[in-house]
Amino acid sequence: MMEMGIDQLASLLGWYGKMPSSGDFVHRRCEPSLINGWHRWLSQGLVCMHGSTLPEAVREYRQAPVWNFLLPAWQDGGVIQMGSIAPSRDRVGREYPLVAVLQIPVASFNRQMIEGSARFYEYLGRQLFRAVSQGLSIAQFEQDIQHARVCLTPMLQRGAGRQTGPASRGGDILAILNAGHEVPPLEKMDDEVCSWPGLSDYFNPYSHNSYWWANQAGGSGQRTLVHGGSLNNTLFNTLFANPSNIKRSSADASL
Repeated sequence: MMEMGIDQLASLLGWYGKMPSSGDFVHRRCEPSLINGWHRWLSQGLVCMHGSTLPEAVREYRQAPVWNFLLPAWQDGGVIQMGSIAPSRDRVGREYPLVAVLQIPVASFNRQMIEGSARFYEYLGRQLFRAVSQGLSIAQFEQDIQHARVCLTPMLQRGAGRQTGPASRGGDILAILNAGHEVPPLEKMDDEVCSWPGLSDYFNPYSHNSYWWANQAGGSGQRTLVHGGSLNNTLFNTLFANPSNIKRSSADASL
């Protein structure tokens, strides 16, 4: 397994989609293959939504929550995807989501990236919600996404032989902060948990199951969903056209 430092991890965080402040697609640090995969699913889902006979479909889309996701490697050729997606639109009102995604090579992935991800997901969802609801500029949103690096520290794998006593904690923190990066992040290493408790036990990087749960940005209630297979129109409609059909529950109760 290839361990990663925080600079390496931060460089893998990109974004793609449409924003109310722009008239066209925008993206940063996303490979064409990844963009194509997302675009294929999202564009098909939007066509299906606009072709719906339900008059409230577009309204449901615009009121849908920001969703966190965790996608296995098979969805994009050896890359685990962790991130959030928000219902968005461009300057002239054409609907298209905005996605922020951490693209982790499967060889570098470990369960600590899930177990320490609560702050990362919370921050990412909040910035997506702000970008869509407040019409942030591309430059401002990019700056906010860059600041997500301070939330990545708890996702770094910790030393296998570390002690847990108070005397060792300072050295352990320094070891993590100094591993593989040039500029140490100003982030306190509190105990972190995933916003979906137990997810690291369920997730298989090589399976066909993807995991989706509502981000709390915008005051959304807790909803969780496990989807088997490729990202398809059924999943899009569930997340964006009929989110109220997903039962509100505690995160670990739906598995």
